[in-house]
Amino acid sequence: MFCAQEKITSVPRGEIPLREELENLHALMERCPGGESELAFFGGSFTAIEPERMDALLLAARGYVDSGAVSGIRISTRPDCINRPVLERLKAAGVTAVELGIQSTDDAVLCASGRGHTAQDSRDACALVRAYGFSLVGQMMVGLPGSDMRKELQTARDIVGFGCDGARIYPTVVFSGTRLWELTRSGAYRPLDIGEAAERSAACLEIFVSAGVRVLRIGLHASESLAEAPFGPAHPAIGELAESLLYRRRIAALLAGRPTAGRRLTLYVPPGAQSKAAGHKRANTDWLRKTFALAGVSIYPCADCAPYTVKTILEE
Repeated sequence: MFCAQEKITSVPRGEIPLREELENLHALMERCPGGESELAFFGGSFTAIEPERMDALLLAARGYVDSGAVSGIRISTRPDCINRPVLERLKAAGVTAVELGIQSTDDAVLCASGRGHTAQDSRDACALVRAYGFSLVGQMMVGLPGSDMRKELQTARDIVGFGCDGARIYPTVVFSGTRLWELTRSGAYRPLDIGEAAERSAACLEIFVSAGVRVLRIGLHASESLAEAPFGPAHPAIGELAESLLYRRRIAALLAGRPTAGRRLTLYVPPGAQSKAAGHKRANTDWLRKTFALAGVSIYPCADCAPYTVKTILEE
């Protein structure tokens, strides 16, 4: 009802014949030698396509796994397109990871969004995927019709409870030509702004990080199609904005109740995370200085810091 898959993938729905798909697959693998990467079938509900097409694509992909060109195959699909026969076919074809578009575990939100499946479908699908030994990733959305922070935090907790070892968080953006676009134009739906989307994504990220569930991505991949979204938080760096908020919260928690006025703060964060800890245009460091009356803030990489952890030193 709300998904503009052809916008997200930049491919018109149903217009690529199988032969061209296989040729594209071969060309892709020619450009990506080496066994450290995975081959992924994304951009739709893979197990909902025609069985003959799915089998042909899996057969071609299996050849790259057997040759060592890739380490495995990853697919994304809907919870209500998972069953034992499908999983047996995926397993036999060498698929190693299944990503499920759970979106929300609130049935009212799923209904309002026209998702066509229930929270119980997601629960059952996750249990089956785990039983067959696949790596399991739960994809959720923030800002769907009828949703709020409380429901999104519960969705994140449920994804953890379903046994997912990975997650993706997608703030809802509105593409033209969808039902959601019509509702937005009529005023029946209000998309999140960038700040709200980052805040709610950061709160869900905290749940996943605390539970040891790896977050593979926050937000859609930056592309021309993303720029075409006329409404919603279509920011190419929404993930970094959310991560920066997570760092701000964690640093503030470490400083709470400590004498900070007039002192210098030194932060140690995982390598490569200095800009996230500092925030966009150093928003975090400015906020920390003002909030805790600090004389200054310095940030350095720490090789033994786990993801999203922070070490603090306060000096006179």
